[in-house]
Amino acid sequence: TDLVIYEMNVRAFTADESSGLDPAVRGSYLGFIDKIPHLLELGVNAVELLPVFEFDELEFKRYPNPRDHMVNTWGYSTINFFAPMTRYASAGGGPLAASRELKQMVKALHKAGIEVLTSSRYGNLL
Repeated sequence: TDLVIYEMNVRAFTADESSGLDPAVRGSYLGFIDKIPHLLELGVNAVELLPVFEFDELEFKRYPNPRDHMVNTWGYSTINFFAPMTRYASAGGGPLAASRELKQMVKALHKAGIEVLTSSRYGNLL
């Protein structure tokens, strides 16, 4: 009865300039860390992250369809489970930085008392 889950996409949660974050960390795992106080203010004690594993963001761009203007943020086109989404690394950091920053984000959330769930067909808990 006390669980408050906030479902979100890592990039979308901090990508906009209204997030107040430095452009180098907007839309990244590190940018997410900077927003933990906001989550705590809301009373959130668990986050469900739309997939943080590599997926095809440009899925809707492949063939003409009514969603051509959209970018896939839901992650249903998984490319590689358990490989952190490299585009969520700060400042275009690449795969190694993505791995480190994802771990850093999860540790920071746990330290703040926030559980981390990932949204995937396997229901992973980080």
